[in-house]
Amino acid sequence: MNTAILLPLPAPVRWSAAASGVIGLIANAFLILFLVTAQPWTDAPDDGWFGWANDVLIVVQFAALLPVILALGRLMAGDVRARAWTWIGLAAAVAVIILQVLLVTGTLPFATQIVPVSVSVVVAMCWAGAISTAGTRTRTLPATVTRLGRTNLIILPIAVVAYGVGALVTGVLDVPWAWAAGGIPGVVLWTLFPAWTLLLGLKR
Repeated sequence: MNTAILLPLPAPVRWSAAASGVIGLIANAFLILFLVTAQPWTDAPDDGWFGWANDVLIVVQFAALLPVILALGRLMAGDVRARAWTWIGLAAAVAVIILQVLLVTGTLPFATQIVPVSVSVVVAMCWAGAISTAGTRTRTLPATVTRLGRTNLIILPIAVVAYGVGALVTGVLDVPWAWAAGGIPGVVLWTLFPAWTLLLGLKR
């Protein structure tokens, strides 16, 4: 049983966590709208602003996440693995911000940006799972927060494999929608990640 203490995060950090979560959920909604309306897997995808809105909001989402990563690292400063994951989480979040800014400003094309930013997002999700595990180990995070964070970590390999299979089917069998279908578990995961951040911000 998790007998964690109440989350001793300062109010500004909790507000930042809640803001990151809400903005992330909105960004995810725009991503879904983009996929539904633009249908980027077709030969002639429709242009729209949903994808651009998603790209911009991701920058804000991860910028708001930075003080949260630092605060959780300080909260678990006595745990070696938590300290290591704090630096990993910070590096991943900063990488996402930089890569998304380069994409939005047109400095870096999507085809070049998509792989490193996807890897950075996956690493950030690994941080959420690892810091949740550390929160259980150090008894510093509420059980609801740690359970959702560990759920993220469990779903992550499923989402990666599903997307990889979808992309392979698209490339080998020329099924244009397969990569999008394979990305559905990733969309679920991408929703759980900001939900975890929001829950973290709501807990006192």
